[in-house]
Formats: sequence, C-alpha cells, structure tokens
Amino acid sequence: MDSSEGTPQSQRKGLFAGIKLKKKKKGDKGLTIANKGAVGDHDDTDSLQQEIPVGQEGEEGEITYDDAASTSSFGASGFWKKRAKVESKIHEGEPKSQNYQIAITIIEARQLVGENIDPVVIIEIGDEKKQTTVKEGTNSPFYNEYFVFDFLGPQVHLFDKIIKISVMHNKLIGSVLIGSFKVDLGTVYLQPGHQFCDKWALLTDPADIRTGAKGYLKCDISVTGKGDTIQAAQKASDAEEQIEKNLLIPKGFPSERPWARFYVRIYKAEGLPKMNSSIMANVTKAFMGDSKDLVDPFVVVTFAGLMGRTTVQKNCADPVWHEQVIFKEMFPPLCRRVKIQVWDEGSMNDVALATHFIDLKKISNEQDGDKGFLPTFGPAWINLYGSPRNHSLMDDHQELNEGYGEGVSFRGRLLIELAVEILSGGAHESKFSKMIKELKPSSKDKDAKGSKGSGKDKDKGAEDGKPSAADKTNSTDVEVEPFDVLPEVHEETFEDFLLFGAFFEATMIDRKVGDKPISFEVSVGNFGNVIDGVSPGRRKKSHEGEEEESAPLLHEGSGETSHDIAMPLVSTTHPEKPLVTEGNRNYSYLPYDEKKPCVYIKSFWGDQTFRLYFSNTLEKMADLLEEGLEHVKDLIKVSELASEEKMRSTLNDFISQSRAFIANAEKKPKLMNQTALDKKRLTLCKQELEAMAKDAKGIIQQQKKKILLDEMMRETEGFIEKIRFLVDEPQHTVPDVFIWMLSNNKRVAYARIPAKDVLYSPVNDQRGKHCGKIKTHFLKLPGKRPSGWNVHGKVDVYLWLGSTKYAHTILDNLPYGYETETPSAASAGHHTAPPPVSLAYKSKLFFQLRAHMYQARGLIAADNSGLSDPFAKVTFVSHCQTTKIIQQTLSPTWNQMLLFNNIMLHGDGKEIAEFPPVVVVELYDDDAVGKSEYIGSTVASPVVTLAGEKYEPPKLCYHPVYCGNLSGGDLLAAFELLQISDAGPENLPPVDPPDVSLIYPVPSNIRPVLSKYRIEVLFWGLRELKKVQLLSVDRPQVLIECAAKGVKSSVIQSYKNNPNFNILADWFEVELPENELLHPPLSICVVDWRAFGRSTLVGTHTINCLKQFLYKSKELPAPPAKDVNLVDAGPAQALQPVQAAESSVDHIYVDVEHSAPVLAVPEPEPVAPPPPSAPSLPAPSPKPVSPSTPEPAKDGKQKDLRKSSRRSTKRKKRTIADESAENVIDWWSKYYASVQKVQKAKVLDFGDGKPGNTTRTSGHVTLSIDDEPDRKKKDKLVKKKVKEASPKLATLEIYDGDLESEFNNFEDWVKTFELFRGKSNDEDHGDYDERTIGKFKGCFCIYKNPDDCCSGEGGQPKILQGIPPNHSVKVLIRVYVVAAFNLSPADPDGKSDPYIVLRLGNTEIKDRDNYIPKQLNPVFGRSFELQATFPKESLLSVLIYDYDMIGSDDLIGETKIDLENRFYSRHRANCGLQSQYEIEGYNAWRDATKPTEILTKLCKDNRLSGPHMQPGKIQIGDKVFTGQTVFHEDENEEPVESYEHLALKVLRSWNEIPGVGCKLVPEHIETRPIYHRDKPGMEQGRVQMWVDMFPKDMPLPGPPVDISPRKPKGYELRVIIWNTEDVILEDENIFTGQKSSDIYVKGWLKGLEDDRQETDVHYNSLTGEGNFNWRFVYPFHYLPAEKHMVVSKRENIFSLDKTERKIPAELVLQVWDFERLSSDDFLGSLEMNLNGFPRAAKTSKRCDISMVTETSEENKISIFQQKRVRGWWPFIKAGELTGKVEAEFHLVTAEEAEKNPVGKARKEPEPLEKPNRPDTSFSWFVNPFKCLYHLIWRNYKKYIIIGLILIILVIFLVLFIYTLPGAISRRIVVGST
Repeated sequence: MDSSEGTPQSQRKGLFAGIKLKKKKKGDKGLTIANKGAVGDHDDTDSLQQEIPVGQEGEEGEITYDDAASTSSFGASGFWKKRAKVESKIHEGEPKSQNYQIAITIIEARQLVGENIDPVVIIEIGDEKKQTTVKEGTNSPFYNEYFVFDFLGPQVHLFDKIIKISVMHNKLIGSVLIGSFKVDLGTVYLQPGHQFCDKWALLTDPADIRTGAKGYLKCDISVTGKGDTIQAAQKASDAEEQIEKNLLIPKGFPSERPWARFYVRIYKAEGLPKMNSSIMANVTKAFMGDSKDLVDPFVVVTFAGLMGRTTVQKNCADPVWHEQVIFKEMFPPLCRRVKIQVWDEGSMNDVALATHFIDLKKISNEQDGDKGFLPTFGPAWINLYGSPRNHSLMDDHQELNEGYGEGVSFRGRLLIELAVEILSGGAHESKFSKMIKELKPSSKDKDAKGSKGSGKDKDKGAEDGKPSAADKTNSTDVEVEPFDVLPEVHEETFEDFLLFGAFFEATMIDRKVGDKPISFEVSVGNFGNVIDGVSPGRRKKSHEGEEEESAPLLHEGSGETSHDIAMPLVSTTHPEKPLVTEGNRNYSYLPYDEKKPCVYIKSFWGDQTFRLYFSNTLEKMADLLEEGLEHVKDLIKVSELASEEKMRSTLNDFISQSRAFIANAEKKPKLMNQTALDKKRLTLCKQELEAMAKDAKGIIQQQKKKILLDEMMRETEGFIEKIRFLVDEPQHTVPDVFIWMLSNNKRVAYARIPAKDVLYSPVNDQRGKHCGKIKTHFLKLPGKRPSGWNVHGKVDVYLWLGSTKYAHTILDNLPYGYETETPSAASAGHHTAPPPVSLAYKSKLFFQLRAHMYQARGLIAADNSGLSDPFAKVTFVSHCQTTKIIQQTLSPTWNQMLLFNNIMLHGDGKEIAEFPPVVVVELYDDDAVGKSEYIGSTVASPVVTLAGEKYEPPKLCYHPVYCGNLSGGDLLAAFELLQISDAGPENLPPVDPPDVSLIYPVPSNIRPVLSKYRIEVLFWGLRELKKVQLLSVDRPQVLIECAAKGVKSSVIQSYKNNPNFNILADWFEVELPENELLHPPLSICVVDWRAFGRSTLVGTHTINCLKQFLYKSKELPAPPAKDVNLVDAGPAQALQPVQAAESSVDHIYVDVEHSAPVLAVPEPEPVAPPPPSAPSLPAPSPKPVSPSTPEPAKDGKQKDLRKSSRRSTKRKKRTIADESAENVIDWWSKYYASVQKVQKAKVLDFGDGKPGNTTRTSGHVTLSIDDEPDRKKKDKLVKKKVKEASPKLATLEIYDGDLESEFNNFEDWVKTFELFRGKSNDEDHGDYDERTIGKFKGCFCIYKNPDDCCSGEGGQPKILQGIPPNHSVKVLIRVYVVAAFNLSPADPDGKSDPYIVLRLGNTEIKDRDNYIPKQLNPVFGRSFELQATFPKESLLSVLIYDYDMIGSDDLIGETKIDLENRFYSRHRANCGLQSQYEIEGYNAWRDATKPTEILTKLCKDNRLSGPHMQPGKIQIGDKVFTGQTVFHEDENEEPVESYEHLALKVLRSWNEIPGVGCKLVPEHIETRPIYHRDKPGMEQGRVQMWVDMFPKDMPLPGPPVDISPRKPKGYELRVIIWNTEDVILEDENIFTGQKSSDIYVKGWLKGLEDDRQETDVHYNSLTGEGNFNWRFVYPFHYLPAEKHMVVSKRENIFSLDKTERKIPAELVLQVWDFERLSSDDFLGSLEMNLNGFPRAAKTSKRCDISMVTETSEENKISIFQQKRVRGWWPFIKAGELTGKVEAEFHLVTAEEAEKNPVGKARKEPEPLEKPNRPDTSFSWFVNPFKCLYHLIWRNYKKYIIIGLILIILVIFLVLFIYTLPGAISRRIVVGST
C-alpha cells in the first residue's frame, strides 16, 4: 500500500479515499509537527505515507470504496497542500431583506411603585409607538392586550432594534415614568421558539438606578420571520406565580441583575480616509492643495438604545481622543451589541466613515464561578472597513460605512478598550478600584488608578450632597469624559509583516470591464493601496515619530529603514491587455502563461499574531469535524456500519486534537502583550474544549445507552457550532487582505481575504488554511450587487503573509519548476534575497479536459411556465464550452461530453495531477429573446491522469449548485484532465462516437449502470387549479416522466364537474441506475387541452428523491408472545387486583413503543365513571396524597381543586358540589377539563424530570406512564385517586398544531404534490404561494422489474392495494369553530372585529352578523353545517374577517383543510373517537355509527378475523382485549350487556393491532395557524376548531354538539364597610398640633371603575378609627370556568360597539383623607382577587401586613365558594401598613339579588343603622358652632372665661376714660348753672 499510495490515490480521488487519508494524518500530525517546528515538506510526505496504515486495516474497504457524492477531491493532505480546498459555493449572497413580525402581549403588572397611580404601558420599537388602555387607581393593573409590529429588512438590522417597554402614570398634562425595560430583538429571537412567554419584565427607573425595582410587567414577546412557527405555549393558570422565578431574561441569567457601568475608552485612531465629502471641502482642496487631512473625526458609541459621542478632532486622519463613554445598564444586559461608529463632521451634515460592532457575548463568558468573566476588551485595535477610499463627490457605497453589507476597503483602525464594573451601591465604593485593577492588565495599573481616581472622588462628592452630580451618576444618561493615559500604553511592539502574492491565472473577467489594460492590486491595511493609500516613505516617518518615546525601538527602526528604502514595494501587477476567452465572448482573460506576476508588500502591525494562531488552530478542528460529518452523511446512504465507524474515528481525532491544543496552551510562555481578554479567552477555549472532548468521549464509549447515529451527528454539529463561535477573535490585529482588479487605474472588482487565512506559522496547526496555497478567488463588485451572475473575474493567487523573520519560507510551497526573476534595483549588499517580481515556469504540458455533463436536478425555474431551458457553460482556464439546450425542464439530462483540446498548463506534471486548476460550471436558462438568465453555478476539481499512468474512468457525482445564497439543485457530472503524451492525442482513452450534430455522449464506462424498473402511478385527481393565461382549466391531463420514459393519465373531461381521473392506475418501464443515489428525478406535468387540439402547460412538480417510493415488500411482524395478548382496557381496572393487570400492561407498553408513530397509552387514562345514574360519593381518603408525588392525569380533579395536602375532604366535597351545582355540565366543562389536563401534563413534563412521564410528539403532549419500576406505586396511586376524585369528566385532545401535522398530513393513502408555475429566481425567490398553481393527488411505486410480466398480485397493480373507489361521494360536514387567539389587529386602534366565513366549493357561509367587537382573542363557539360532494368540493377554507362599518371588510387570515384526505385516511379522521361512550348528556356519542359497528367495519376492511365478542372481552385476530361489558343501570333492574364501551377502548388502542394497526383520530380540537397572502409564511393568529364528516349513504348522525359560548352569570357582590382602625392621621390641627384624619372608603371592581362607590366621611378621627356601616353593591358578570369577570363597555364616545373584555375579578378598596380645599389625600389600598384572597383576621389586633404579603395558596379563600365572609383586612401604601378595615362580603347570584334586594349605603331595603360616631366627628364647614365647642371651648375654657372678664374690664375702662372728660366738663357746666 505504501509505495502505490501516491499515484492511484490521486487518480481515484473519490471523496472517501481522500478524506480518509486526510483525517488520519491530520490526527497524528497535530502532535508531531507541533514538536518538530518547521519540517521540510518532502520528508513530511514520506513519514506520512508510513503512518497511513496504522489502525486502518479494518477500514481498508472504505478507502477503496469510492462512490461519489462530493464536489471536492482531496489528495493526501497531512502536509502542506499546494491548492486550497475547492468550495462549490462561489459567493455568499447578500443578506436578504425579509418580513418579521414582532408580537407583544402585555398581560398585567404587579408591585408598581407609586400611590394611587393610573398605569398605562407604552411600547416603542424604533420609531413605532403603541400604548395600552389606562387602568385607574391600581398598582397591579391587568391589560391582556396584544400588539403587532411589522419590520422589513435584513436580520442583522432587526437584531439591533430595541424594544422599550415603559409603564407610565397617566396624567392630564404629561405622564410620569414609573419604570421601563429594554431588550433587543436579537435576544428574543435567540430564545427557544423565538419568544419569551408569560415572563415578568423587571421595571427600573433610568433616571435613578439606586432605587431598584419599580414593579414587574408580565408579557409575551415573540419575533417571527417568514416560515418560523410559533409554538403556542400553554399559559400556566397559577394564580400565585413566583415572579422571581419567571423573570423575562434568557435562560441561565441570574434572576437578580445588578447595575453595572460599561466603560468604552477610545484612545486613538489611525489611517482614517483623508477625505471630506462635502462640496466645500473639494473647493478648499482645489485651492490649498492636498497637504492637509480634510477629515474631522469623532466617535459615536451606541449601546442599549443610548448614545455617547466624543469630541471632534479637527483636520486629523490620525486623531487621539483619550475619552471614555460610560453607559449604565443592568448586567448581564439584554442588549448584545455595542456599535462603534467613526463619523466625519461636515459643515452641512455629518458622514459616517465606518462602523464596527462588538458582540458582548464574544468578549465575556456567563458561566458561574471562576470560569466566567465580565465583558472586557483591549486596549486593542479594531479594524474598520467600508466603501472604497475614493475622493469622489458622492459616495455610491455609503451604506457600507454604516455597517450594512461587507466592507470593500480598509478605512483605518481604532484603539479602544471596554470594561464593565458592577455597581454594588454607594457604601462599598472601595471595591471599585480593585475591580478595575483586575480588569486591566497589570502593566497598566497606574493608569487605571490615575484615571479612575477622578471618577471616584466625583462619586464621593456627589454623596456629600452635590445634587447635580449625583443625578448624573445615578441616572442611566451616558457620560463622556476624558481620561489620562500613562505613556506605557503606547508601548506597542511593532512587527514587520511581509505579504507576498503570486498570480497564477486571471480568467473569467467580465467583458464589461473593457479592453483597457488590467492590473491587480493587493493591499493589507493602507499598505499597498496605490490609488489612495500611504506611500511607503511617509508611513515610515510617522512610524519613527511614534517610537521616539521608547528609545530601544528607535534603533531597530532606524536600522531597518536603511534596508527598507532599497526594498521595492510592489503591490500591483504589471497592467496587461485582456484577451477574449475561447468559446465565450463574454469573458476575457490575462495571458499569465509562463510568467506569473508577483506582488510584495511590507507592513507594520502590533505583534499579536498569537490571536490569529489560536483562531486558526480552532478553525482547523472545526473544519475537520465538518469534513468528517459530511463524509458520514454520504456513508449513511451506503452503510450504517461504516458511517458509525467513521463517526467514531472523527470524534477520536477531535479528542486528540483538543488535548493537543490544551497541552499546547498550557505550556505557552506568558506573552507580554496579552490583554485581559486574551488570557480569559485562552482559558475559555481550554474549558470548552475539555468539556467537548469529555462529551465526545462519552458518545464514543456510550456504555449506558446506545446513542443513535443521528444523535451523534447532532452532538457533533453542536461541537462545530461552539468551536466556530470561539474562532471569531474580537480583538483584531492584522487587517484583512484585499485584492482589487484595476482597469485603467479604476477599481472594478475585489476579493476580501481574512488575514488569518493566509498567515504563516512554522507550526502546521496554526498556519492559515490558505497560507502558501493557490486559492481561487472570485472577484465581485462592491456594494449592493444585482441578482444573477456576480463574478467579475476569477483569479488563482498564491498568498503568504507572515512576520519578516520567516521571510525565507515565502516561496516554499509554490508549485515546482519555477525560476525567479528578481527586480534589478535590488542592492548588492542586501541581507536577504529580495522577493521575485515574477515566476517563470518553463516546462509546458498539454492536456485534454473531458467534462462529462450527465444531468442536473432541482434547478431554479426561470421561465413563466415554471420551467427552464437549461444549458451549462463549462469554463476551464482560458477555455469555455457550452452544452446543448434542453427545453422546458428542471431536470435536464444532457448526457454530453465536452472535449477541451490542447489545454496548455505550465509546471510540474505530478503537481498538476495533484492540484489541478478548477472547473467552473455555470447554468443558464436560454431565452428566445434577450440574454440568457443565470440560474446557478458550481466549482469542481478535475481528476487528472498523466501520460503513462493507468487510466481509470472517473465516477459521476453530484455537485451542489448555488445561485447566490439559494440552493439551486445538483449537477451530476465528472471532469477529467488527461495529459496528451508526445505521441499525440491518439493514445488517450477512446470516446464514444458523436451523434449527428457532433455531440459526444458520456462514455458508457462512466455512465451509471442501468437496470429495468417498473414505475406504477396512481392517478387520483387534480385540485385547486387556478386560471392559466386568464382561462380556467377545464380538460387537464397529467404527464409523468422519468428518464425519458413516461406515461399519461386519462384526460379529465370536465374539471368543474369531477376533478378525479377515471382510470386510477397505470405503469411504465424505465431504465434506472442500480445505484439509488443516482436515480434521476421524476417530473409531473399538467397540461390543459383547449379548442383545436391546442395544449397549454399548467404547472409542474419535480420529485428529486425517488427513495421514498421504492416498494418494500411488507413483512408482517412476528405474532407477539402470548402473554401480551391480554390487554386490560380500563373500566374494570379499579375492580381487579393490581398484580393481575400489571404484567400484561407492562408488556403492552413495550409493544406500543415499537409499533405506534404517536404513543397512545392503552388508555387507563380516563377512569371510566360509574354509570351516570348511580352517583358514587367520593370516599374520604384515609391518607391524603402528598403534593410531591407526580400526579398522573388520572386524577380527574375538577377545576378548582388545588394540590393541597392540608385541605380537609369536607371542604373538597363542598367545592365539588358548588361548582357542579352552579354550572350545568356542558361541552365547555369538557373543554376546560381538557385544557387543564394539557397544562397538568406540561407541569409534569417540566416539574417531574422523569423522562418517562410524557411522550411528546410534534408539539403535542400525550401522557403515558411507562417508567416500569414505578408501576406498582403508580397503580396504587391511581386507585387512591379513583376513590378520591369526583365524577370524572370526559376529556378530548387539544392539539397545539393542526391535525395534519399529528397524522403525517393524512398521506397514508395518497400523496399531494404542489404544481408550480412562474419564475422562482426573483428577488424574494418567487413567492411560494404565488407560484403554486394547483395540486396533483397521486402516488408512485417503483420496483425492479420482475422477470414474469404479470403485474402485481392477481393482475392488480401493487399501488391499488387499500385505495378507496374513486367515484363521487355526498357528505354532510359539520365545522365547529371554538375560538381564535392573537389575531392580527386589522383596525387602526389595534383591535379587530372578527367574524367567520367558510368556503367549500361554491358554498359560502358568512357569519357577519355574529361578529365580536374589538377583540383579538374572540371566543366564537359557532357550529356550521354544509353539504358537499367529494371530490368536487373537498377544500374547506376557514377565513376570519374583520367587520367594518364603512368600506369592505378586511381579511385577517385563512386556513385551508383538505377534507378528502381526511375522509379516506386510514386514521379515520371523519369523526374523532370520544374518550368514553355515553348515550346522552354533555358527552353523548356523536358519530353516526356505534363503536361496535366501526370495529366490525375496520376488521372487514383489513381482512382481520373478528371482532369476536364474549362477555368481558373482545378478540381481534390473536389479540384479546378485556374490560367491563355488563352494566347495572339501577339496583333493581336487570343488568344490561353492552359491548360499546369495550369496543371504544379497542378502537382507541387500534395502533396495537399487529400489521394493520394505526392510531385512530381521537375526539380533538386542532389549533390551526391562519395566514394572509400579503404576509406569506407569517402567522396572523390561530383558530381552535374541528370538523366532523358523515357520508350521506349512512344513517345520519344526531344533532350537532352545542358549543355556543357560556353566557357569563350575573352576580352581585355586597360589601359592607363596618369600621376602620389605625388609619394613619394626615392632618394637623393649627391650634393644638393634634393629628386627625377625615376618613372615607372608596371601592370598585377593577374594570368597572364607573361603578365606583364611596362611604360618607368620618370626620376628625383622632385615633384612626372610623365607623361607617355603609354598603356597596356591585353587580357584575362572571365566567366560573375561566375565573374571569366579563366587562362590556364602550371604549370611547365614538365607538359603536361595546368591547367585551375578560379580566380577573378584583375588588379594590381604598381609604382616603377628605380635604375641603385641596385634592383628597390617598392613605392606602387593599386589592383582593375574589377568587383567592387572604383569610380575614378575627380582630383588628391580629390584622397585619403579613396577611397580604405572605399568604400561601392554602390560606386563601374564594368568595365564590364561601359566599359570605366577615373580618379585618389591612390597607397598604408603598409597602407600609396604613390602616385596617372591618368589612363583610356577601356574594349572591343575580336571581337571588332580585328576590332579596338590598339598598346601597344605608338605604332600604335592609337598611343599616347609623354608625355611633364620637361627638368629635363632624365637618367644621357644616357645623361651625359644634366645631368651636369641640376645638376651642373644651381645651381653652378657663382662658376664654378669664379673657372675657378681661375684655369686659378693658371695655369698661376704655369707656370710662372715654366718657370721663365729657362727664366732668358737663358736670362743671351744669354744676355752675
């Protein structure tokens, strides 16, 4: 094997041979090379060939096995290959814009901070803003409102958009923010199911981060793109859910997220474009010349919706900022990317220069403990890319600078650093500096302290009471501040890098480029950029200038400069005139025949190549895993065993590589210039690889359980994804290399190559994957590219990038046989040989290329007919040929060999044989008029045979075709390159003679080996054909074609009357390849015959993989062991001893596992109720079941029972009685019981953690208890439950999706093929729905042609077995529409008024009168009856329309159901089987035929013997089912014998019948998504419904089930407020300073705020006691089953209809302080959910706040059960106790309320007595005298009396003195007289 390995291997080159070798060597080499250092290549190959045989004896078969299914061929590859691996995808396409829908449901809020607030929720996404209604006076509002936002654009932009949800307190003038929450859409999209469901968002106040949570908002957020399915998550109906456990954060985040500061430090930038794009600037430039940098840069950093910008540095292309932008956000943040943009300030407007994103996920690690690390970055450079650096006035590619699309040119780089510091509150400020120290590398400690000091002092100052600064620090506003950098930061050691490139071929240059001379420019950074880059001299100067700070570097620098000047910088090739390609005028090429031009660039970058080395090592590991995986996928098609073996060896190699990496990483010397992130990333890589290696080891050893191969593959894909994530290095070093094609010195097209891919390292694993290899690059245009063929040139380049210290190796891996031509200018005394200007290959070899183009499949349709006229262009070097055109097909068989003669290649024959140039195949659609349309391309490598070697014909294999990003099918072809010896082409292997038109066929030894097959076709009918060329189809016919043979169906005479074919089956014989993988596609064409014998193509369908139709003879499973045959079917279970039933049931479980696609338990599930007439009282269970045991769905617990272990059975019984007494058991009882069962199943599923408890199949939960060990325990448990549970309600299945997805589309008898028409290569890849023109129903059966000619069994084709007759059938159809959810809003106010429309054939039922106003979750509860004739009317459309008063109604969405498939399916989908058989009542049997009749028919149809019925059992075939068949209706009557119950059990476990069993459809409700044609693939809501069908020739069924929605029951809640106590006192008396309050109580039911009632005021309460004796009366409507109150009211004055809303019944009581002149003061509130509120305290002393805050579920009571409650409850304000109220609640139904009415307040009837209030209680406004008496007289009595006496005395004196002089004078006068 050793010696021969080299040559035949290279000829054989099947994928398997190549990879096999590659893998083995790679594994061993990883270790050896790492130790040897650089090893000469030649000895390498020898050593390898000896290594090959090790451990491969067993796999020898695989090595030689070569079937082809690959596009690439590998040579031996442990050593350095000369050519890079061939990639069949030419370009990554543009990121496609697509539609996204963001759906947000705001459910409720809790614990909002604030007093008596009116909360409203506002949602903002980008510029769109929507808001909920305002709820009044509550801290826990309930909204349940649904909002939809639409977004169109590429995914990348979408993910940076931020959803901001704010809760505001609504005021008349301006609203006040309570708290807000932000999350970016990327975080939501990456959640499982692209959604957060029922999660609580933590609200915080951005203006003050110290205050903590401002409340919680419960919401659902989902982001769906086209084709994403929404998983309808079941809502948990748990009233007291734990908010902390359900926070809206991704899985794995801690529930308490601290605040953190995010520092983004911007040091400096260099090499920015020196342009200023404004017009003025160009004028300036004209006058001043180019001496100045015309750019004024500043940096903008955006994160979490906040933005900070640095200052502007004027006229500077290498600015230095030294500023830091500080964000505050909770950590870990829910926004993932930091966006850093460099802008140029212009006089008119600012222009973005470049954009860079940093993904926080890549620079942090969220694991716990010491493994994780906070986001940290740098200080490191980031390279900026964008549009070409041209000085044109208008930049055509500006969007590239804004981060949209791939940058096409280097635009400078930016030195930044990012750190996060967790804020732990003001007190622990000392942690601050410590953390920063850890974040920074040690060398920069001083700097850290220095810059941080200022920040710290500022904080301290702030706390000492400088409010302005404090506001800034505690708000989330962005801060920008300068920081000082110590000179140490600048000490970046530069290293010289060489970039060497040699161009080997330049072909396929687009003709549009013109015939001007073409050259290529290679640049790295600004080095080598001739047109607008840096001249080498100038760069050197600035380089030295920087280094003056550090002397040692300067000497080296200047030392080198002297050489550098002499060393030429050749970054462009010599311009050459292009020549036209032979055979294709559209392409030209450059004649690089023997002279291959070279380029050479020297550049300087920081020495951090170790980052790139690590990335390369990891990337190689990922590539090898991926190759192994591809190989395994190919092997699977051939043999299970080989593929498993291969999988193991792949994983083994991976483990050894991981170990090598870890060992290598551990012994690395500590590098000087590592940043913190480098160290952390290294540790992270080690941890991840260790973990993955451990997992891989587990998979390989798999002692415990056998791991399936696809499971292994899934795991490996997981590994690859993880490694790929680690490969991406966020801290850049060397920028990417650009190759530009210049025509006449203008930039035309480019290729961008990551620097790491071409980076050299002496260690093989660290070397870039394309370093020193010839790689084919396809050049593309910059910016947005038009669709179609985007290649503007193809170059084969050898690139080598590395440190100058390895310069001697630059030519090591070039193909042999060259002579170098050195530049003449090289100085003689140079220390290294200068690199060559060009390489001359003197030896020429001549070859012939044979392209064997056999066929293609699955091509893109480019014509309106939905087909293409494909032909292929094959280009090789400078030659091109074209195949013939094959008209109107998507799977052309060309069977053509293209011969390329006299192809001249230069170089060494052996090397060409091993690494030949690639072949490019383009596929086009030929158009009669205009240009051919491009439909895809692929790249392949030819197999080479040199002269004198043994010829082996190549194998045909499939090459994947891509058109941009779209997959465009596969091409089956082989390419061989044969050397023409000197004797001339005569010695080449012979070719088959050409046909008349000189087209050579593919030689017979290459064509696949054919054998005869027979294809049988079942023609059933055509459906849903649309109009073609404006005429409807009337006489269609189907043509089936495969491998040029085919068969036609009969023509349908009148499609309108009967769209089925009258001849059901036909067959044709065809020659197909023996190898199943090479089977050609089968095409189905439908044509329509029109007048005068014209035919029109209607549509086509191509089946690419025929494997599914290959006939396998059915082997009946061996009859199961006898003990299995006793199946216990339930009803008797409770009466039988456990053990007897047990063994049998155990085995049955095993049996079921294997045979059933969907696991149905042999239904012990619904424990059959005792016959309805004999009610059995639940016996009190002696030992209550503790809640910890998992509850199987057996326990038929009715709705209100909670899992309480302390509940007394007495109360249980009462509950049951209440609920059943109040609600007559109807269909809705069954519905709610089922919903509850599903929820319980979910809870079990998650909570229990036992894998066996639930079996999930396609999103639906079926309960099955099959963990055998627990069986006995469970059975006992079941018994106990049986005794305990109330009469068990029958349940039905509620499927999360549609019924089709549960039962494989009902394609068990016929398949439905969609027929397409129209182009599929339009921008949006042709709308799927638009292109579908109809459906063909039929089936195929393919088998090798038997020697005897008789077809099938007894002359009947095999395909007709079990197919129903094809004539038309009349059917009665009943459609039940229960409800719809999350409908898309159709009205501007964000609501809809939905109603149902049904369409079937020409029948349309519009239910417009029963529209439901303003509702996005309507409960319809409607049933409809239709008559139909299959097959004419078999497609039922259920449409939901939005009712509009004015204008036409809008369609919200529709869903279509194929009734015919259901009707004829073996799963019996015409009427679901109920879980129990009952004759009357809510669960009455609704099928037209009884279970026994159905069973008899099934047995007859399936040719089974039976059913044999004997008392207690039914036998079918060899299987016996046992169960109860005798029932006692009444004590005295005769027992009744009925087999219906047992027959039903048998039907429900029909999937256990061997051979013919399948699951029969149970009674169910399906949840169907509805779609709208304007938003294809986006759900517009879901409808819950089901359909029953009854053939008219059978007895008709009973009346339809009544599912009309339950009317809410009227109730009246009577609340008597007796007294209050300990109410806080708000008012202070002016005179006495005494505190008092004027208390009154206000109350309302949430949602009925208009019916707000208040007590009278208890004035001047001095102790907080108030006496009221006041009655509130609240009438309301309530749905007991849903525990919701129904509120109907008009939303505003303009609304025409009342909106009905369902909200929890909550009573709000508030206590207020009455104010006369100002507004009243709010003192406290009490919110009570009437369904579960805390028990009352008996006295006011026992009443405290803990009653409300710390109640457990058990201590809650429901007014609906208790009816009457009295006691004390606390009032709360802001978490403090502010009062207590003694109240009495009495709930009566509306009827009782009418009989015994009561008066509001204290009025008649049943008046309440006036409260006995203290004398002090009055209003001074009304009774001023009383007020005087109480306030003044009582306190100041003696002062008042003394005062009065004094006043009288004073008055007396005053009067005395006043009158005295008069009296005296009078006396004098009078006296004198």
